[in-house]
Amino acid sequence: MRITTKVRYGLRALLQIAVTKGDDPVPLSAIADSQEISRKYLELLVSSLRKSGLVGSRKGVRGGYYLTREPRDISLWEIFCALEGRTPLVECVPHPETCVRADECTTRTIWVLLDQKLQDFWESFTLQDLIERLPEFQDGAPDPALLERALPLA
Repeated sequence: MRITTKVRYGLRALLQIAVTKGDDPVPLSAIADSQEISRKYLELLVSSLRKSGLVGSRKGVRGGYYLTREPRDISLWEIFCALEGRTPLVECVPHPETCVRADECTTRTIWVLLDQKLQDFWESFTLQDLIERLPEFQDGAPDPALLERALPLA
């Protein structure tokens, strides 16, 4: 699994929308400027987020983008899927009929398990989790307790 620029930039945009104070939507230009993302590229990202129902928009002088749900109700998995689509690690995971060996393939069981673990991992974090930990992520080191919660050893 590769975390693309779409996901990284889209997540940064959503975080800015989520933490911006006040009831007014956040203008695209404000996000583009503060996050140093080209406006044209950001328009594509926000369009995907809007189509998925994660953000709404308001036109006009006080227009911009806003979250349609509370940050605690938006999982990082939803964000990932909105921006990248549901891309399996191996095509035979969701479509075993694409491989003549799928029924007896030993490695397919690993791909199915890994695919589910990755989804579970991303679903275990919400936008709110990131908001609450913004200062902790400034040095690039995530909170170990948060990772342990998401990846239990047992």
